[in-house]
Amino acid sequence: MSETAPLLPAIEARGVQHTRVQVEDVGVTVRIRNSPYAYSNHFITQSRPYFRRPLPTYIDCVLFLRFTGLMFVASFLGALALNGGYFKGAPFYCFLVCAVFIGIFCQHEVVNRKSLKTVLTQPVIDGQRSLNALYEVTITELQGMALQNYRAGIGFVHVSEGRVKFQAFNRRAVRAMMSAKQTSRCMLFLFFCAACYNFYFMMVHSLGFKF
Repeated sequence: MSETAPLLPAIEARGVQHTRVQVEDVGVTVRIRNSPYAYSNHFITQSRPYFRRPLPTYIDCVLFLRFTGLMFVASFLGALALNGGYFKGAPFYCFLVCAVFIGIFCQHEVVNRKSLKTVLTQPVIDGQRSLNALYEVTITELQGMALQNYRAGIGFVHVSEGRVKFQAFNRRAVRAMMSAKQTSRCMLFLFFCAACYNFYFMMVHSLGFKF
């Protein structure tokens, strides 16, 4: 005579999902020069751990924008070639200055297309206390199937856990980076025009070419 197994009560299984979002300060708040390039370089540097790709920064230095503006105004001195004599080589030197700054702002354009395009994909959180404060958002998600007595610590059928971290900016930080990008493109265009201007005087008045 065979024995039959005891009948078990119906067991219910249901899905369990838990999501936890944590926002915390990252890094050390440092004093940064009041320049869109300095701020942008700071944000790019802080973003590097979150992306598996090289993120170059802008060529920048103290008083960079003021010096750039001064050199742009000085580039119009190529017109002194009209007086001939001592000023005959002025367009050449002005063209050389323009070429240097065109190279600098071409490097800026590489940053605009490669670094800022990546960095600005990170989210924006309102209410951050300062422009250079950086926040790291950690999202932890727990998913699984559990039996009805899972609260007692038993009965989990399957559990999967995932965690993702990313950096968050405030809107002022985004505006600073957009300002750096727009300024770079504007100065690239202006120095290109100034280079053409000086090239004209260099060809016509300095070298004696006639068109």
